[in-house]
Amino acid sequence: MNRFVDTLNRIRQRAGVEWLTPSQRRAYALLRERLEFLDAVNLWGAHGVGKTFIGWVLHAQGVAVYTPRAADIQPARLPRIVVVDNAGWQRAAVRETLHSCHAHGYDKVILITTEPVQEQVASVELQLTPDDIEQVGVNLRAAGVIPYHDAPKSLWEMVRPL
Repeated sequence: MNRFVDTLNRIRQRAGVEWLTPSQRRAYALLRERLEFLDAVNLWGAHGVGKTFIGWVLHAQGVAVYTPRAADIQPARLPRIVVVDNAGWQRAAVRETLHSCHAHGYDKVILITTEPVQEQVASVELQLTPDDIEQVGVNLRAAGVIPYHDAPKSLWEMVRPL
């Protein structure tokens, strides 16, 4: 478990645009574009495609506040954009999370989910490609981490033992 925690810490410390994979770069650009005009955007995709990493990058750049789950939302601070990871995708959960974010003073919200939200919210889907896996392998090796798998089904398989 110590290696896993160390690996996550190394990844988080390097959370920057230069570490984004090709698919993550496209999703990142779409998120930034949509946030110019919209109050909420849903970043969704299967487990292990890099959604959380995009949230970490937005936070590291000072673009947004990152929170790992809706229950952890804190009063707004600058910037007034919040990334809520592991958000519920069902309509009631989405409405509750959006209401909580606005009640805490946030102007804009990015909801990270594993399914598209059941609400009228713009969405950006993130899918994992072979190019993404290759880039993550390069990134991990540059951080001194040897991936567990070279042909994983998700990025999690690269950073933690099964």
